[in-house]
Amino acid sequence: MDDPEHPFSISLIIATRGRVATLAPRLPLWTGSGFDEVIVVDGSYDTEHRRQIRELCESIGAVWLPAPVRFRDTRSLSRNLGARRAKGTWILFRDDDSPVLQSIDKGALGKAAAGRDWLVNADAQIITLQRRDAFLAFGGYPEDMVHAEDSIMSNRARGHGVGGREPAWYKGVVTFPPPPEDPISRARNAFWYGYTLLLFLMRTPLRDQVVVGDARRFAHQLRRAPRETRQIVYLVIGLFGRVISPLHSLGVLLRSGVAALRQEPYHGWQGIRSDPPA
Repeated sequence: MDDPEHPFSISLIIATRGRVATLAPRLPLWTGSGFDEVIVVDGSYDTEHRRQIRELCESIGAVWLPAPVRFRDTRSLSRNLGARRAKGTWILFRDDDSPVLQSIDKGALGKAAAGRDWLVNADAQIITLQRRDAFLAFGGYPEDMVHAEDSIMSNRARGHGVGGREPAWYKGVVTFPPPPEDPISRARNAFWYGYTLLLFLMRTPLRDQVVVGDARRFAHQLRRAPRETRQIVYLVIGLFGRVISPLHSLGVLLRSGVAALRQEPYHGWQGIRSDPPA
């Protein structure tokens, strides 16, 4: 519960890795939109990229937080690091290439947040706006997943806390052209998605939907592959990741025990949305 001693405040958390050109035009707008703090969690490999992102943050009053340099995808880790560092009573997660909210109404958010642990809009499947303490209490994003880690996080959030609908809390959205495709990043993502897919299938209570969705994704890539050579590369790398995904699950088993591989119960939207989600 928010109380007079801990009034509503909100921290914006942005995970990034080496995308200086994507972040540079957005960050000044984010810091000027009304958040109590903006935290950029930087998982860049390149020390020059880290220097540039840090200097950008320092020049406009954002918090720069370094994430460990690791070969594997670190989005979940970076988001959790940002949440632990945040000072706001609430946190909002945004991607570094997301549209930017021009101005926010903290008064409307504060009223909607009273007695709630998370807020969601009518169309969202993923919860990105959460009470910080509640988010940390259930463990946040699963750091051993890349494939649909936000779905598992949201399911746990619904089971752990009490949610509500977002009010009309922002005005104006600034959009940018999509960043140019980075083949190395796409290939890396294809591998990590496949590598953690088996763990997701073990955990998720909506396995049928995952199997159908993954089959459709592969079918779409197969249709494009004859026309685009790079799609063949992504397809092969993703398939390789899926083939060796049992190794990842075995590693999780050895580190975290059998409970980490069990199917989780499905937690509905508590009347906030249709149950199960469409």
